[in-house]
Amino acid sequence: MALTSKLLAGLLIYAAIAAPAGAAEPFVSGTAAFKDGQYERALAHFEQARQAGQQGPSLTYNLGVTLFKLQRYPAAQAQFQKLLDDPEWGEVARLQLGMMAEKQGRPVSAVGHYRALTDSASPKLRRFALMRLTALAQTSDQEPTAEEDRGLALLSLSSGYDSNAYSLQNALLTDDSVGEDTYTELFAWGQYRLQGTAEDGWRLHGFAFGRRYSDLDSLNLSSFNLGVSRHVPWQGWLVELGGVAETASLGGERVTSEWRFVGRMQQSFDSGVLTLAYLPGYFAATEDFRYLDGWRQRFEARWTTPLAMLDIDALYRLDLDDRQDLTTADDGFYSYSPRRQTVGLEAELPVAQGWTLNAGSHYRVSHYQDNNRLQDSDGQFKDRARDGTRLRSWVGAELRLLPRLQLDARVVRTVNDENFDIYSYDKTEANLSVRYVF
Repeated sequence: MALTSKLLAGLLIYAAIAAPAGAAEPFVSGTAAFKDGQYERALAHFEQARQAGQQGPSLTYNLGVTLFKLQRYPAAQAQFQKLLDDPEWGEVARLQLGMMAEKQGRPVSAVGHYRALTDSASPKLRRFALMRLTALAQTSDQEPTAEEDRGLALLSLSSGYDSNAYSLQNALLTDDSVGEDTYTELFAWGQYRLQGTAEDGWRLHGFAFGRRYSDLDSLNLSSFNLGVSRHVPWQGWLVELGGVAETASLGGERVTSEWRFVGRMQQSFDSGVLTLAYLPGYFAATEDFRYLDGWRQRFEARWTTPLAMLDIDALYRLDLDDRQDLTTADDGFYSYSPRRQTVGLEAELPVAQGWTLNAGSHYRVSHYQDNNRLQDSDGQFKDRARDGTRLRSWVGAELRLLPRLQLDARVVRTVNDENFDIYSYDKTEANLSVRYVF
């Protein structure tokens, strides 16, 4: 795509010329910053122009190409889709969507956009669309030869502090320092396209995770996951169907294994991207953890959209658990079959070249099916259904050192409040991570 950069710059200049003669100063400053390669600054100027009341397709287009350059693809896509029905801007917006689809490894979508441009009244757009269709046709029947065309991997190494690693009520800790510890974390994730394309093909994927505490060895965590998925376009949706096997260990001993079905569908709309998922899983635990055996039905809905200078991600999740539960020799009973609802909101804000701030919060409500029978931390014997809420909030920052190398810092605050005091706790975690994408 040797002509892409020149064409992109030319279209941006056209957008600036097409803007109203009385365009506000932020708009002019934004186009100048874009041509100088200062994309974060350009975005700030364009957002300032919009907040000052400037409207129209030229501003929408400039926001789109700037977000495209910043690799904020869902936000850029939302801007371009607003222009598809515009008689003046629809075709150049469709061209951008085609180039973006190629960047994301979605050739089927790219072909659809380019084909729509082959009847364009603009010779320049027709030539470029035909050139890209020819290039895609030459590679569509061939397996990618470069490994990076088919595979993607991420490696993350973190160091952090946990103020309450046991996740216990403070009154149960003999002193303030008993539950705190430092830890290191290693996370590796990868995927490999077995056949086809990102939009219509088979994918192998998995991860490995490990957390090691400095002193509390019994709380060391590890988990491994391996799955295969089939991606296919359907009625305007990108659908994923597959299966995953996962195992988890605590303190060096395996606790449980899970077999999970993956059903997920995603579609882009004018203002954002909607993702719906159904993720049922069956858990099979080792002898000491048989009370975890059983099913969990998980339903999710996620909405991702740009808002002013932010990227917003809203989540709703419903978990329905049906586990074996635990009955003790003294006639105690502990339910492990909660119904849980989670709502969440996350936001990202690019603030400077390579810098992004992020914050979010997830609020979870849990209700367990059967009455728990146990002696609480206050010495009282209680027999009632367990209910609780958990609020987990965080703030963080990312710094992109190189195109594939990032630093990430985050502080997380968790407050868990239940009608059994023994399950209530609060904790603070802080960590610093370095991530590399292969």
